[in-house]
Amino acid sequence: MEHNHNEKGDRAHKITGYLEHLMDIFEIGIAIIVAVGFIASVVLLVTEMPLLLSHSAGTVAYRHFLESALDLVIGIEFIKMLIKHTPGSVVEVLLFALSRHMVLEGGNALENLLTVCAIAVIFAIRRFLNIESFDFLAKSNDEDWLTDWKSIMKKGNSKKAHDQKVQERKAEAEEKEV
Repeated sequence: MEHNHNEKGDRAHKITGYLEHLMDIFEIGIAIIVAVGFIASVVLLVTEMPLLLSHSAGTVAYRHFLESALDLVIGIEFIKMLIKHTPGSVVEVLLFALSRHMVLEGGNALENLLTVCAIAVIFAIRRFLNIESFDFLAKSNDEDWLTDWKSIMKKGNSKKAHDQKVQERKAEAEEKEV
């Protein structure tokens, strides 16, 4: 009797494993579909550029262009969220979506206040739960990502300079722990 119970448990465990694997495949498929849509949208966005340069285009055309661009940014973050499966990627999607809402749709004073409060709560969650959502901020305490990139490019051999910088950061982190 006990042997039969173990077989059912093993079978259920295998089925659960297969279903999880199948869902991972579906999730990757959806990420690919979204990426294809993203590429098509980038092409459409680029074709709108000449319209913005014409004198007949006004603020309405620019607003439409900005909406499309911010939608693409949110799309990028969504794809990253599907691929990474980290709390930080979810936080980034939420931040961009809230920012887009506030910048483009505005709303009344209460909506703006609630949006700002929601962004503040997200930053507080990120800060106090140590969610590393902005990778370039997490890499260095005193330099930003642009400074790091410039210093790497100045040294000539970017791979070697990057590896050296990583080793320096590891040594600094080890010193702080001690």
